[in-house]
Amino acid sequence: MPIKDVSDVRRMPRLGKIRLGVKVEVEGKNPYPRATDHFVVPDEIKRIVGDEPKKLSIMFPTENPEEFAQQWYRCYSFSQGLICKGDGATAVRKVDVANGDIASHTTEEWARKEWGCDPEMCEQYLGKQCRRVMNLLFLIPEVPGLGVWQLDTTSFYSIVNINSCLASDGLIRRLCGRVSFIPLVLSLEPQIVEPEGIKKKTVNILQIRSEVKLAEIQKLGRVPPEKVLLPPPDEDEIPTDLIPEEIAGRDEPPVVKGKTPAEPVVKKPASDINEDDVPTMDAVIRFCSHFWGMKPVELCGELGYKTMAELKDSRITPWVAWLTIKQLKQPSDIPSAPEPAAAAPEPAAEPAAEPVAEPAPVPEPGPPPEDEVLWPEDLPGAGESPAAPGAEPSRPPGKSEETAGFIDIPLLKAQLKKLRAKNLKAWEEVNLLSYLKSFYKVEGKTVLEAVAKLDQGAATHFMKRVQDSLPIIK
Repeated sequence: MPIKDVSDVRRMPRLGKIRLGVKVEVEGKNPYPRATDHFVVPDEIKRIVGDEPKKLSIMFPTENPEEFAQQWYRCYSFSQGLICKGDGATAVRKVDVANGDIASHTTEEWARKEWGCDPEMCEQYLGKQCRRVMNLLFLIPEVPGLGVWQLDTTSFYSIVNINSCLASDGLIRRLCGRVSFIPLVLSLEPQIVEPEGIKKKTVNILQIRSEVKLAEIQKLGRVPPEKVLLPPPDEDEIPTDLIPEEIAGRDEPPVVKGKTPAEPVVKKPASDINEDDVPTMDAVIRFCSHFWGMKPVELCGELGYKTMAELKDSRITPWVAWLTIKQLKQPSDIPSAPEPAAAAPEPAAEPAAEPVAEPAPVPEPGPPPEDEVLWPEDLPGAGESPAAPGAEPSRPPGKSEETAGFIDIPLLKAQLKKLRAKNLKAWEEVNLLSYLKSFYKVEGKTVLEAVAKLDQGAATHFMKRVQDSLPIIK
């Protein structure tokens, strides 16, 4: 037989807490909280969203806000914990049995008693010992674990924002017919507020957003809640980035029912990956995981970003991201450019006095056309005979070692300073020296010394790559 008031009790397991500030320790005083502009999350969440996330992808676990968004006036003490909880009309508080006062550090025996709750007359509320508190419980589908996470807020504006979204006449319920298991985004955003009697100030407020199109949200509302976490796959359209070009269009082999098709196998080496192989940032993530075991957070760090959201919002293209990571992981494993076909000599002139005319000289290779898109694989001067050891390319007369060659050194210094300010590892001195050695076959103690040795074609190519990278990192 079930036990009354025990067997019918249901509770969602709590995995941990997310906070809106940090505790500041002051010698000789009680610690106090200091608000932050980001969520303070435990390590298991940091591994997914980074150290200082301002957005979290969440779902609410039930339809009843009273179960996952409780709101009470709460009064705490360091010695007794929660000593009073009320709704603005009535409250239940811990009372010292000996003197009838609210329980304190001197209380030896206490009992719970119903009490009146009027914030405007309450000594604890007026003394800021009692505050309104919302306990928000939600799921984070990206984070391992079966249970909910808790976030507490005392902000009037945050509580109003969340209640407005969860209300029966709120936009989410009007679109979907429910709030449970709908993909949402909980964000912390700055907002200017003007509390009564206080001048305007900017504070960080909780907001509930959605990064899913309205039409998609309406479709999710028609899907049973238990199936939202596992949406049916789109089996009609095959993702193009999973099909090598050489087999596109062929008939698929029959799939045996009951067996799940294997994950696509990467057959190319990293050095053979081309721009068509990385049309999206997800493809970059997949290749980096396959070749070097990199996690998304590691990939973001190498490119100078904290989270995947920041990386995807940036202007960096998947191809540039791939080239940057490949250069860091395999600085010497760079495919050499193909040998260009030798220029044919001009036809000999008709013999007159001389029996055979000498062939015209082969023209020197010049710089690439200005409108040609060049990247490290398109090396200017590839296939030319290497210079003799110790030989240096000719330089315009009258220039010093640092400003010699075809590079505008002051301009390059300014551009490299901007690139390095973004902490992109590919532009650090040691990595750039490795790049110059691998691609252009020039060396130096510094980058400026090395680039001064570039011939005109290579100098044009290198400066184009620098200039192409500048708008990406803004």
